[in-house]
Amino acid sequence: MFNNDSYIKGVFVEESKNRFLCIVLIENELCECYVPSSSRIENYLKLKGREVLLTANKGTNKRTKFSLFAVKYYNKYILINLNMVDQIVETMIIDNKIKKLSGTRLKREQTIEGYKADIMIENHGNNKATIIEVKGIISAFREARFPSVFSERAIVQLQKIKGLLQRGYKVVYLIVSLSPILKKINIDSNFSQYHSLLLECIELGMELRSFSVSFNEGRIEYKQKVSIINLG
Repeated sequence: MFNNDSYIKGVFVEESKNRFLCIVLIENELCECYVPSSSRIENYLKLKGREVLLTANKGTNKRTKFSLFAVKYYNKYILINLNMVDQIVETMIIDNKIKKLSGTRLKREQTIEGYKADIMIENHGNNKATIIEVKGIISAFREARFPSVFSERAIVQLQKIKGLLQRGYKVVYLIVSLSPILKKINIDSNFSQYHSLLLECIELGMELRSFSVSFNEGRIEYKQKVSIINLG
């Protein structure tokens, strides 16, 4: 999926003060490039001096010519664009790559009883829709903690999900690793409110799943299931 033959190689120099910009060395020339993430990448990965892949920006009024796409770690590419996680999941559902997720119609960013779902699957008959909450994770390690930072938004989401579960909706909480290196996710109990709400939602029937993706020969593909620990 997402086949693209126009990836450009460079060497990462530094992330700019503006969190959406960075400097990359491309063919011995320093270029300002766009970082398609609302979070600073240095919070997740050390990029300085590493090989990166870039994509060309479309349009003539862009400040930058290229966008950061992936970084090379241990001869594997870790995707950097967290903004594309929903699209990855949507494509995998359509291609039947994720087990037990199917329906008559799939929609993105739908509001259901006050909750904005990343993806909604309308089911056959009179059954209520399946709601999919998608979370992306970036890590260069085999095991990573989740969440990596406190998020009031994530807590509010779980509170709303709890209400939907109590009203009979099916919810799948899907953590997607953009790194093929990651094998295990440790749910961080130090974020006590998030952790307890997550367990309450699971007790009410929410499915918690995780998998990783790989990037090979210009294609993003399903890699493997990622185990989730510390749910007790």
